[in-house]
Amino acid sequence: MSNDPYLERPEQSVASQRHARGERAVATLGRFLADDGWRPRPAGPGRFVMSYRRESGGFELWAELVVASEQLVVSAIAPLTAPAARRAAAAEYLARAGWGLYVGGFDLNMDTGEVRARCGLDFEGEPLSPRLIRNTLTITVRLMETYLPGLARVCDGVAPLDAIHAIEHPGGQAT
Repeated sequence: MSNDPYLERPEQSVASQRHARGERAVATLGRFLADDGWRPRPAGPGRFVMSYRRESGGFELWAELVVASEQLVVSAIAPLTAPAARRAAAAEYLARAGWGLYVGGFDLNMDTGEVRARCGLDFEGEPLSPRLIRNTLTITVRLMETYLPGLARVCDGVAPLDAIHAIEHPGGQAT
């Protein structure tokens, strides 16, 4: 008999094992967010909404567990929407921002202009830990904090290449 609480009994179905791991993951996520000071608001099964605020502004964060596939997805919702006339430019800017990222990315809803920074984690067969949650949250927040100012400039009419250059090469430093 194993001492590992995450190893399930062989007579349990794969679905029930996954469900049990999912329930533990939801509890771990909720506990971590509360203990870490995020003040999470439940927004459905396995989903929490939080507000992120800094002097430079803020945005809404969603942390969602996809229990069936044992995945954690954290999204930061931009506090602005790309105007219809600037969506192609916003898409170019976000593609440039995403180029070279190892983890995380951006989504742009071309119909509504909503922009999200997103990072996901597949923890299938492993317990979801506070460190994994923190890492996923941190990446998502940093993506939005870093690239939101340039997105705002693009929405105001600045060329995507100029906006990305200002973010990634402050002071005009070349690579």
